[in-house]
Amino acid sequence: MQYLWMLCAGVIAFGKGRGIVRWVFAAYFLSFFAPAVLMFLPMKTEKYLQREAKVMDWAEGLVTKKEVQDVNTVDDLFKQLETR
Repeated sequence: MQYLWMLCAGVIAFGKGRGIVRWVFAAYFLSFFAPAVLMFLPMKTEKYLQREAKVMDWAEGLVTKKEVQDVNTVDDLFKQLETR
């Protein structure tokens, strides 16, 4: 059950823009009380927006790699457009 509280604290800390590692350690020692306290703390909007931008960049990178997997040159792009 302790690991569940640690996971909850990490997810809530990420969503609130707080220090994830600190809150996971706090949940390790304080169990249920760390996520409960964290839920009532105000959100750090600036930090949250930075994290959100990083996650979006990471996700777009994965999609881009998948889409242009076999493309090395412009000719490769034109070959994809040709009908078979």
